[in-house]
Amino acid sequence: MSASMDRRTFLTGATTAGALAALGLAGCSPQTKNSAPQQLSETGSESADSGERQYLEQANYDIDEVKDFDVVVVGAGGGGMSAATRAAELGLATVILEQNDMTGGTTMFTEGLFAIGSHHQKEQGTNPPDLGYDLFTAAMDYHHWYANGGLFRKYINESANDIDWMESVSIRFKGTGTMCDNEYNTWHVYEAEEGELSGQKYVQSWTSAVENAGAQLVLKSEAINIIVGEDGAVTGVVAREGNSYIQYNAAKGVILATGGYADSPELMREFGKNPDRIQPMGSGGRNGFGINAARQAGGTLAPSPGCLVFYGGCLPGVDYGTHLYCASAFQPYFWINQDCDRFVNEWYAERNFSFSGDAQSMQDRVLSIVTQAQMDNMYENGGTFGCGEYIHAGVPLTKLWDEYQAQVDAGNEGIHQADTLDELAQDCGLDAEKLKAAVERYNGFCANGVDEDFGKAAEYLFPLEEGPYYAFELNAGIFTTVGGMRISHDAEVLKEDGTPVPHLYAVGCDAGGLYGDAYDVSICEGSCQGFAVFTGKMAAEHCAAQS
Repeated sequence: MSASMDRRTFLTGATTAGALAALGLAGCSPQTKNSAPQQLSETGSESADSGERQYLEQANYDIDEVKDFDVVVVGAGGGGMSAATRAAELGLATVILEQNDMTGGTTMFTEGLFAIGSHHQKEQGTNPPDLGYDLFTAAMDYHHWYANGGLFRKYINESANDIDWMESVSIRFKGTGTMCDNEYNTWHVYEAEEGELSGQKYVQSWTSAVENAGAQLVLKSEAINIIVGEDGAVTGVVAREGNSYIQYNAAKGVILATGGYADSPELMREFGKNPDRIQPMGSGGRNGFGINAARQAGGTLAPSPGCLVFYGGCLPGVDYGTHLYCASAFQPYFWINQDCDRFVNEWYAERNFSFSGDAQSMQDRVLSIVTQAQMDNMYENGGTFGCGEYIHAGVPLTKLWDEYQAQVDAGNEGIHQADTLDELAQDCGLDAEKLKAAVERYNGFCANGVDEDFGKAAEYLFPLEEGPYYAFELNAGIFTTVGGMRISHDAEVLKEDGTPVPHLYAVGCDAGGLYGDAYDVSICEGSCQGFAVFTGKMAAEHCAAQS
């Protein structure tokens, strides 16, 4: 990825060919012609011939070339590149397929990962020696024990070793930190360059690790089919590369690391979510292929497969980490729903943005309302809250007004501005009397220093005084989805009877068992990326152990 690519370009999926695109577009086998069923991402269809449920659309195509490997990894995010690097290190002929023209996917936007007991933490010296057990219990309680306890325990136990291994393949961390008032330094933050996406250097390091280990990396290779033998064992995948269809055979295992289903409204609805109120960020293309392919091969879903990793509210069309995002969606000011009712303590934008997203996703509408004075103060003095490693609290939002005007000029219908509350209500389609009553009640809390509705601390009670007023219509933004296939403690995809689908693995966001219904950011920040690396490495090691 070019260092000059900005966050908006990547978020909208308009990728460019940069340095990473030059890596490993492989080709090594004689061409053959075969006919096989094409399988594209579509859930729940019925086969007219067999009556069995088909999770992938059936069609016909000709195989242009067959290539043989020990391991085929589908997806070049953190989990996939961990798997490919480790498999190649262990002497397995490995190929990793990535549908985009660059590696990384949504991993590009991560800032760090979770681990316990690493040398970084020991050198910092702030964690108690028994933290692993205390934190395991806290995390499992947080997930109401829907998470897979044995798998989570193994993840925690291996996490320090995973940090050591990552550093051995030249992944670098600048230290440890915390988010959301977590008192322990379990968040291992990557080294990053100023002005780049937070995970860009991390992704570049993983890409080099894949290449240095000897795995082949094939970009613009979209997996469309999973191949299952008569004995039920997975033997490979078919990928579309331009106008050609390539069959990649896998003697030891196929590792699915496609990043979940954040861009699949169909799977969101199947798993009980409302995609109309949810805005995913990332590189696009997370259509649930890994989950549907695993189900096509006989795998079953884990409990609680529909977890969304919320980052809180977001103004549609405005990217996470920008100054306008920070001002419109990430401050502890005044949020109302379609009935002009406050519905959550706005402090949760910072305290636990995952819970904030949960609360916002349950409303029909969410509006964040701020005054001219508050906007000007953020421009000059920064926000009360920052935005991860992108923006720190108290740093002036110097791009705020330029970004605001650009959205207005583009016709963003989620932005409203008015001199009075009556005019604001009319513009937003709200009941003016209810809006004015809600503001009056809230301003009374601010004057008295006591939030009688949600107990927001007095230091975060900011009154809405005179206009002009700005209202920002917010959706619930997600980083990714987490949850999918039921897996063993070695990342094998499991069937309904609990036995493995031979030679099939699901890792990272294609796997279930990590969460219940929410990201545990207030306990294990970075747990999703840490889990991706852990499961990818573990799947590769299990492949290597196969006869």
